[in-house]
Amino acid sequence: MAVALAMVTLPLAAGGQETLSSVQGVVRNESNRPVEQAQVLLDPGQGQRELRTDADGRFRFIGVPAGSHRLRVMRIGFQPLDTTLVVATGATDISISLQRLTTLGQVAVTARPTGVYGTILSRDTFAPLEGARVELLGARTRDTTDAAGAFAMGTAPPGTFMLRVTREGFDTRLISVRVPRDSGVGIDIVLRPGTPALDAHMEMLWADMAQRINWKGVNAAVVGRDEIVEHGRDLSLGLRFAPTFAKSGLVIDELACLYVDGIPRPFATIKDFDVEEIESIEAYGRGGEYTKNLAPRWPAKVPCGNPGAQAAPGNRAIYLVIWRRR
Repeated sequence: MAVALAMVTLPLAAGGQETLSSVQGVVRNESNRPVEQAQVLLDPGQGQRELRTDADGRFRFIGVPAGSHRLRVMRIGFQPLDTTLVVATGATDISISLQRLTTLGQVAVTARPTGVYGTILSRDTFAPLEGARVELLGARTRDTTDAAGAFAMGTAPPGTFMLRVTREGFDTRLISVRVPRDSGVGIDIVLRPGTPALDAHMEMLWADMAQRINWKGVNAAVVGRDEIVEHGRDLSLGLRFAPTFAKSGLVIDELACLYVDGIPRPFATIKDFDVEEIESIEAYGRGGEYTKNLAPRWPAKVPCGNPGAQAAPGNRAIYLVIWRRR
């Protein structure tokens, strides 16, 4: 099936050359409408970088070395696209058009208008994976993939959650998903061969996280990766301007107790992390963490964050839990 692809390399502005190259673009369907939640892989394979398109079908990789790179774009219901592009110093802009599939399986999935649905694929063979367990942590809903690698959870409430995917012989994936109100979100997930048993020590931490998201108060926010990548590599800036975080009324500073993958990280602050490392962030102001499972885990008599920093005025985030990309 034919897939249209157009690529345009933008000229550098005179006197304003960038020291880091970037690849940015938009994914559209055959009707020229933007495709949201398409999975974009830069140099797929070991060491790949991965993004999902926003509501306008846009994506952006920053800090890309100049030279030849492979790009793979996938979205449930569309023919996957693989292409090669040459990145020069500066910005490379690319426009991608995906061709829609019209199989019975695609029709069955798109008939579900709400919740989370998609397919689970093997990274090495690009084949669908049957029997993968898919859980929407914090929403108390789950499913198991069928022979076509498809799953569907049509009862998911609106909000940001963490989607956990496990299957024998593959590494566990943990992906942030923002579920819109009164509509669904589709996503393709690629698993790499590995040993899920190595993740056994994380089970309690994941369970705690799911409970916090499910019980979070109004003075709290759960922010997914798609909301924090719009402002470059500055994580504190990306979080500050994320719509979900801004709506909560919270403010951030360097005095919050910071946890990484659920584990306390004394003396660390949000400025110590890069956007590229992050999948999701939980933020809790005073009284916003109803489960009370964070405070007892902090080491006794150890200060949070940077003790020499100034407290931000307003409704401070007391706890920040960073979940790294897996």
